Formats: sequence, structure tokens, C-alpha cells
Amino acid sequence: MSDVEVIQRQLAGVTSARSETALFVKMDGPLAVVNIGAATIPVRCVGFYPPVAGMPVRVDWVNGVPSLTGPMRPLSPVGKITATGSPRATVTVDGVAYSLFYRSGYTPAVNDDVEINWATGIIQGKITGVTATEAPPESVAVPETFEFVVRAEDSGRFNSGGRWGNSDPWASNSTRGLWTYGDRIKDALAGVVSVNFVDVFLPLVSELGNASIGVHEYGALPGFFPTIIDPLPLPLGTRAGWLRMPNWGAFLALGQRGVGVLAPGGGQTIWNGIATDPMSGALRFNVTR
Repeated sequence: MSDVEVIQRQLAGVTSARSETALFVKMDGPLAVVNIGAATIPVRCVGFYPPVAGMPVRVDWVNGVPSLTGPMRPLSPVGKITATGSPRATVTVDGVAYSLFYRSGYTPAVNDDVEINWATGIIQGKITGVTATEAPPESVAVPETFEFVVRAEDSGRFNSGGRWGNSDPWASNSTRGLWTYGDRIKDALAGVVSVNFVDVFLPLVSELGNASIGVHEYGALPGFFPTIIDPLPLPLGTRAGWLRMPNWGAFLALGQRGVGVLAPGGGQTIWNGIATDPMSGALRFNVTR
């Protein structure tokens, strides 16, 4: 069998379907006669039987075969008499006029508000009013507090000689370390109402002298000596594991921002980078959404 024949067989098994609006004319035995554009065609009537003449209806086509599935829009059971007559009266419902029979004993009068039984297409009679349905109160979203972790995309250290070392961030007299996140933080915080606190994970290797941690405005490792914003001193013995940071949520949520370390006044502290520890520089956000 050729490739063309295979494709033809596959296409033969594909179901095609579409819907369009038609205007119901009348019933012709079990078939509904409808106008679609300039054409008048008979179709099977399913789901709603029979429609009222002049009613906009929905016709579904499946594999080229049409069927009438019901009104094009929901039908109000209440209308207004706009013209009298016998044995029919004209009733307007949602701006569309229909000529319908009415119950024996009811005498239609223009401007009467009436009830309509769409299952039979009969005007039931004049009504004294319609009870307004009170909408239930809208659900109020309950704020939810939860935590999630965003891992760093990259990490490293830049020395005063103008070079990046391996992925291990250092804070020393001549070296600054960075963790970068691209837009991971921005994407993770989308839709968050507030950030309650932020923790950072620091896998310490060794510590000596001073060290501080702050934030930066780089989505990736820059090609120059980085600037660390608002550095916070890290006393000896507090530089390992999960550490609670100032609430940097609003700053980091802007994207292309991250965390960095330096050693004001001198020191040398080393942390494993993401090449050694994938959790290096991970940020744990406690948020309300």
C-alpha cells in the first residue's frame, strides 16, 4: 500500500464537525425545515422538539450530516404580548417575536406579561409578576499560605583580576560570589499576594573573618566585578544551612535578580556551588496567595 493510500484511509476515519445558526421554518414529518443563508434544507431534529417557527436554532454538522440540536440561546419562559389574534397571538421574548397558540380561557391583550411553555409552544396565560431570583453571595477566596523552593540557575565567584572561578561562591578580600536565577523567581511568584519571608540555603565549606549577604540585579553571571545591594552581615557560625533573610520578596519578584556574598573588612568564606550541591543558593519562599 502506498503512502498516499495510507493517508487517504486515515483521513477517511477522521470525524469532521461544525455548528452554525439557522432559522426554523416548520416540521415536515420527523424532519425540521430550516433556512441557512439562502438555502432551505430538511434536517433531523434532536434534543429539542419541535422548535417554534422563526426561532434561531443551532444546526450541528457531523461528517456532512446536519441535525437540529436546539435553540441557539436559552429561552426565557416569560414574554410580552405585542399583537393579538385568534387562534394565535404574537409574543416577544428577548427581542424576538413569536406567533404562538394560547390556552382556552385566556384573552390576549397587548402588553400582557405572559408565561410560555416552550415544550409545547403554548402561551399559558397572563402573569402578575416574576419573582426576582437573588444571586447567592460570591465566593470569597480564602488566602492560602504555603512554601516553595526556587533553585539557582548558576553560581560562581568573580575576583578582582577580572575572572570567574568555578561555581563555588566565595566572600573574600578580592572575591565576590553570586547565585543567579534568571526569571525563575519572577515566574514562581506570579499571582502571589504577599511574601511573608525568604530563606536561603548556604552549603558552607569554610569560614574566616567577615562575610555579608545581599541581593543583586543580574539575571546571569555578569562579565564584570558585581555590585551587591544592601549587604547583611553574617556572623561566624551563622553561615551554613537555611538562613532567614530580610524580606527580599518584592525586589526578587521583578526577575533577573539574585543573591550575592562579599567580605567587607576582609575575610574568606567559601560555599559549595550548584555544580557540587544543586541546592546551593536555593531560596525558600513563604507566601500568601
